[in-house]
Amino acid sequence: MKFSLLLLLLPLQCVAQYRPSYTPAPPRISPTPYQVQQRSQQQAHQTFQRMQAQQSMLFQQQQFRNQQQATVARSQQAVLLRPVPTQQQLERAQALQEESEQKANEKLARLTQELQRKRQEHPAADAQQAEAQQQEDAKLLTQLSVQNYSEVFLPGQVFNALHARRLSPKAHADWHGISQDLLSNSWWNQHDNAQLAGQLAAYGKNLTVLTSHLLEFDIASAPPATAPLSVSRLDEMLAKDAFDQAAANQIILEAAKAEKIAAGDQLAKAVMDFNRLTATAASQEMTKDSNALRDEVKASLKHVNKEMQRYTARIGASDKLYEAQKAVLESTSKYVGKSSKNR
Repeated sequence: MKFSLLLLLLPLQCVAQYRPSYTPAPPRISPTPYQVQQRSQQQAHQTFQRMQAQQSMLFQQQQFRNQQQATVARSQQAVLLRPVPTQQQLERAQALQEESEQKANEKLARLTQELQRKRQEHPAADAQQAEAQQQEDAKLLTQLSVQNYSEVFLPGQVFNALHARRLSPKAHADWHGISQDLLSNSWWNQHDNAQLAGQLAAYGKNLTVLTSHLLEFDIASAPPATAPLSVSRLDEMLAKDAFDQAAANQIILEAAKAEKIAAGDQLAKAVMDFNRLTATAASQEMTKDSNALRDEVKASLKHVNKEMQRYTARIGASDKLYEAQKAVLESTSKYVGKSSKNR
């Protein structure tokens, strides 16, 4: 009551400040059927756009995969079409490598003689100085040995390993001759059933020998285990100013063996299947129907040749040998550079 009387005593503008405000809620208007249809069409259009974007992205991804596959196929085809070096070319390259290695050995021999002459002209004053001189001479000889290996012997070893990835020219000619005979109908017509057994068995053995020599293991047995790439032993030797060229060579040999086993597993299997087929041709059952035997042998040999092509492409794309060469070269170059700074 008192509060009401006080309000009466206040000016009107003051009373207006205390008047409560009220804003009515907007009326709820339901969407018209046209608005519902329009909103539905917008949602459908947005969904369609998202689907188109997804399809476009999938199409681009597929195009990228196709381009990658085409690139790989072209590189494999280039490997397959690469000409096989002739025996004369290999002999020439081998002669040049042997000449370079001889010069490197002569350079090492000259340094050895020079150090010996130097110590003879200026002998050590005592045993301690003599031991220090011997250690210094050993470091110089190790440094030159490592330098010779990285510049001459290592490239030659990698060169030989690269060419050993393929059949030698003679082995390639033998392989081609076997394929040419067995895939020719005229060859089959020239041999009767009694002759076929021995000839087929001989061809099967020949392909087995050629493949075993190529892959560097007996394909009649399980492939040998391969060790992962490691230069730790080489680094340990160099840290002690010692160098064993055979140990460095083994790193390259292991890498070459590993890539051959990885690339030639299916080739070895195909050749062994062919060998078993031709070996059983000696039985009377297999030689009764020469036409059936011919078709089976041809199919098996075509599979062998296909696996040989795959092996060539796979090992041509392998980087195991190059990675090993790179690791060895990094270790030897680091040692030579460090030794040169300390001189």
